[in-house]
Amino acid sequence: MKILILLIAIIQCIFAGEESVRVIGRMLCHGKPAQFVELQLVSEHPIGENSHWSALSKWQFSGGTKFAKDVFTDPDGYFDISGYIYNSHWTPIDARLYVWHTCMEKEYELIDPCFNRFKLSIPRIKVSEGPLADKTWNIGEFELKEWKSGQSLWCND
Repeated sequence: MKILILLIAIIQCIFAGEESVRVIGRMLCHGKPAQFVELQLVSEHPIGENSHWSALSKWQFSGGTKFAKDVFTDPDGYFDISGYIYNSHWTPIDARLYVWHTCMEKEYELIDPCFNRFKLSIPRIKVSEGPLADKTWNIGEFELKEWKSGQSLWCND
């Protein structure tokens, strides 16, 4: 029995380690640059206590660990977000890009202080081993005005 426990601990040490993600692209709202869209990298895999930046931001959600500080699009809508996390499990992280924006379906519509929130699954092939991402997921130009699957409206009263 002790040998089995030791073997499991060794295997976990071999497969555990840091994983990193980098995503770049441009956010658009009705064909124009979407300025100051908030982005976060989140692992929806339970990571444990060793994760970096694990405290949730002011945007509360459940079921994940944030592993990149908040990044905002620049005045031209471009962004470059990257982060890493220590994965103490045998399975790879399930990385997601969370997006908060104020682009509504109708250009003149603005529901202040509400934000649309959705998430994109980052392809496993774009997750790198180690603390520096050597793979980049370029999402290209991404239009925000259309309603996304799983999107919700978040309002801060």
